[in-house]
Amino acid sequence: MEWGDLEKTYQQSTFGAHFAEVAVDVATGETRIRRMLAVCAAGRILNPITARSQVIGAMTMGAGLALSEELAVDTRRGFFVNHDLAGYEVPVHADIPHQEVIFMDETDPISSPMKAKGVGELGLCGVSAAIANAIYNATGVRVRDYPITLDKVIGGLPDVA
Repeated sequence: MEWGDLEKTYQQSTFGAHFAEVAVDVATGETRIRRMLAVCAAGRILNPITARSQVIGAMTMGAGLALSEELAVDTRRGFFVNHDLAGYEVPVHADIPHQEVIFMDETDPISSPMKAKGVGELGLCGVSAAIANAIYNATGVRVRDYPITLDKVIGGLPDVA
């Protein structure tokens, strides 16, 4: 094998698209994810079960980042308020809906001798944005800072009789 300047002559990145369907209660502002989909182009997938598990785990992590995980800091005293899992909310099984992962059938003969690329962080990159856009589509409320909590959404919801 001979090393060359492939990064200058070929695009070797992986690509992914994330989709999320959410439901937002018009009276309470509670947000629930209904289903999620990731479509990934990562070259030849050597172990489909492991790659799928990697993306599903990343999608779960992205859902937590979008909706519940927040590091609260007491700026007066300079310490973390939620320094353990009792106060730092991560998604649990009941929070995560049906997740589907589709890998594009492709091989990349340029990137490596195995014609494969890495999955790595591919499953995480667009999840939070997909959830934020789904919430915007459902409510008309655009939240630009994570996590998207009730207090950030409820002010823009329509009045309920």
